[in-house]
Amino acid sequence: MKNLLLASLLASCLAGCNSDSNDELECSPYPIAIDINNYVVTPEQNEANTALAYDAYTIKLGGIGEGVYSEGNEPDPNKEYADCPIPAVVLGSANTITAINIYSSADYNSDFTAGTSLNSLFDITEMFVNDFDYYSDGNYASVEDFASVFPTTAPIFIELKPNQAPEVESSHIFYIDISFANGKTFALETEEVQLF
Repeated sequence: MKNLLLASLLASCLAGCNSDSNDELECSPYPIAIDINNYVVTPEQNEANTALAYDAYTIKLGGIGEGVYSEGNEPDPNKEYADCPIPAVVLGSANTITAINIYSSADYNSDFTAGTSLNSLFDITEMFVNDFDYYSDGNYASVEDFASVFPTTAPIFIELKPNQAPEVESSHIFYIDISFANGKTFALETEEVQLF
């Protein structure tokens, strides 16, 4: 899924051409970063409000944006380019993340009631492009751990998973607020899920 998301990000950033075999055309410049102008929750394959074990549930967030190019190496919108393979580069983000907060529409347990930050209850199980070490010594870092290094480069892709079961089986809509240093703020929400 991560590769599909990254491929679609790259495809949206690169100018393509309609030529199948014109070897005279040059390859388009490729972006060195993504300027995130939106974060989205990737829909899961679960039916809405189906009971699901907490350790089988994930929230996947993806950043969508425009390519950032090296000065003097931008694609020319009036030029036709060959359909070239994308060079093996690691894209960073042109944005700096300053805050993230996860909360629920329902009580998770007696300590974490509806509207309370659940950052310590969600682990980062995958992240693309960030220097933060989310997996160390056999353990995943929590969102709270990640927030402790802010401000930092915003990852293009984040996967979150609860690290403990709710106190009682209950339905949740999770809300994720993400803020950037440039003033952008994204308020995301998941589909309703019944966790046990």
